[in-house]
Amino acid sequence: MNQDLRQAQRFTLNERRLLKRHGRSAIAIMAMHTLLCVLYFRQGYLQISIESGLMLLAGVWGSLLVYQLLLVSGWTIKLREPSLSLFLILHFTLVFMISGYYVDEFRLSAVTLYFAGLLLVSFRLSGKAMVAVAVLGSASYAVMLWLALNDRWIQLSFSVEALQWLVFSMIAISFAITGGGINRLRNTLEDKNRELAKAVEQVREMAIRDDLTGLFNRRHLLEIMERQRALALRKKLPFAVCYVDLDHFKQINDRFGHEWGDRVLRRFSQVAMAGMRDGDYFGRLGGEEFLLILPQSDELGAVRVAERLRKRWREESFGAEGGPANVSLSIGVAAYRDSDTIDTLINRADEGLYKAKSGGRDQSQVA
Repeated sequence: MNQDLRQAQRFTLNERRLLKRHGRSAIAIMAMHTLLCVLYFRQGYLQISIESGLMLLAGVWGSLLVYQLLLVSGWTIKLREPSLSLFLILHFTLVFMISGYYVDEFRLSAVTLYFAGLLLVSFRLSGKAMVAVAVLGSASYAVMLWLALNDRWIQLSFSVEALQWLVFSMIAISFAITGGGINRLRNTLEDKNRELAKAVEQVREMAIRDDLTGLFNRRHLLEIMERQRALALRKKLPFAVCYVDLDHFKQINDRFGHEWGDRVLRRFSQVAMAGMRDGDYFGRLGGEEFLLILPQSDELGAVRVAERLRKRWREESFGAEGGPANVSLSIGVAAYRDSDTIDTLINRADEGLYKAKSGGRDQSQVA
């Protein structure tokens, strides 16, 4: 059951993990585009001075570094859209159009990685936002082309450049439509996996809880004891158990009925849980028998806990409600020893319980 829960939690999308991947993908896209521009510059296809190129390069990577730091710091996690995808695609649009302006012969190839940016933000932006971004990209390409034509009209072919703009626009719109579908699928998957994790957690709770009292059941208590025993063996961390039994419980059922017996069990569970320390475990073994597991507690400490529980329970009365005036407790205490198995530890606590019963009940005894 624990394995199923962990599996469901892995399937549930983790926002911080996704943000890190988002940032790494943005860096990878920009790194490939930078490499492409450097190659074009070395081949003489990028019409820009080295000083201007270095300034643009510093601005591009400086702003991208700020974006990455915001994601890594976790500051954006509080925002409605923590990946800042709209800012990122606007940044990509500006960078790719500037580089496209300076490349004539291979203009379309210089902005091709823009589509990788569209695909990346499609996991975050809605379908309408994706279409708006694609239209903005197409308009930006048209402005960039108009500026390039005005600057270098003689060197450029209007029909070829217009055809490239049309191809760019069609691909951008196609990516936007596909990206909107991806976003819807992602949101649906996230909702389904969240429901799955919640359902698995509910099933797990049902498997480890007692139906009547809501306490841990016997099977889960034994699992907890195995973990405590492993900690005791590896790290020498002590722990103790208290075997708790409600005195004369059969008489309550016989005299007042099983409904009153159930009420007493539930009330006792509430009282016991209200006085629990953080890290302690309490559950029902069956019938009127309960087990209290006290991590990092020795025998003396366990006796003190048992006595506090016993005295607190003595203050409870059901007489005014038509039930038993009061119900006492008998408790057997045992601390873990290196030679103990789970069975021998429980048996020693049970011996302490028998000792308390034989000694007149309403007391705590060590085996």
